[in-house]
Amino acid sequence: MSVDRIKRLRALMQEAGYDSLLVSPGPNLRYLSGVRYTYPGDPWDMEIVWEMYTAAIIPLDGNPILVGPRHNESWIRSVSTIKDIRWYSGAENRAELFKELLKGVKGTLGVERQLPFKIYRPLVDGLPRLKVRDASDVLSESRLIKSDEEIECMRRAARIVEQGVKAGREAISESVTEREVSLVVEQAMREKGAESISYCVVQTGAKTATWDPPTGSRVKKGDIFIMDLSATYEGYHADITRVTVVGEPSSKQKKVFDVVLNAKARAIDSVRPGVKAGSVNEAAKQVIDNGGYGEFLPFGIGHGLGLEPHEAPHLTEYKDMEMVLHPGIVMTIEPTLNLPGEFGVRVEDDILVTKKGRESLTTMRKELVVI
Repeated sequence: MSVDRIKRLRALMQEAGYDSLLVSPGPNLRYLSGVRYTYPGDPWDMEIVWEMYTAAIIPLDGNPILVGPRHNESWIRSVSTIKDIRWYSGAENRAELFKELLKGVKGTLGVERQLPFKIYRPLVDGLPRLKVRDASDVLSESRLIKSDEEIECMRRAARIVEQGVKAGREAISESVTEREVSLVVEQAMREKGAESISYCVVQTGAKTATWDPPTGSRVKKGDIFIMDLSATYEGYHADITRVTVVGEPSSKQKKVFDVVLNAKARAIDSVRPGVKAGSVNEAAKQVIDNGGYGEFLPFGIGHGLGLEPHEAPHLTEYKDMEMVLHPGIVMTIEPTLNLPGEFGVRVEDDILVTKKGRESLTTMRKELVVI
């Protein structure tokens, strides 16, 4: 598996003019080496990631090299698919080690845009003959087409997230808080096997027209309640949004929901090999515009999904519009209407492009659920 991935990456490297890549901790390192660091943003944890730096050097020719801290040797050896591993101790200068390993590289070195300045600067200063460029897009493209194994992980992730939605709906009642529901949702996803939870957006009332984190806001009769959840199985994401109403929905709530659901259906129907990503976005946008709610569309219709919750292709009006869809691409379709001060509606599913068209990895019913 790793050999095929590196072979595919090298073809893209050659086409883009890279002689070597330095791959940082994150989804690309996991994809190419099996070594994962899953830190959700805590500053202390992120400091550990960069202080105890593990990275891969992928040359256009020759064997890939993994560099890692000696104290993590047993774990890294157990998961790494790269066999040539170079170790350092906490007393060694990591930048000097990388410079030593890269000193024979000529031409262009690709790095990721999140590479910390404290590592990037010594590399550039110490290797003046190397041209350093951002290779993030090349690395992202190498992960674009998912294998059967990756798709199965995403199916498993979808089942986990759907259980989170189910548990959340069972917890919703008048006077319960967003935060209380979010705790139930996260616990359910963890119990069902979530490796990590990327986000748990749980909102009620007027807050459904925002993307704010859960608070002590309480559910009231007549409120729309949105759960936008993303969790992983073996690193691969599902991203699902469902809408619930506490009590009978108003005529306006039902009208907006119907527009969103129709836009979603139109977008999904347009997904097939050979279609441009932008046309999927346009299919949903046309329904929303015709329904009279174009001004309330806050962002694009969806985004790619995989080892990241948001990755290529981005089905928006400003990026990846010309990308042609191929079998193996997975994306979310999530038309959204936000009416500030009133409510928002978003329904999201995970869609796989297949040879004959498309398949929904999400199986949970989409209609407006009344509690």
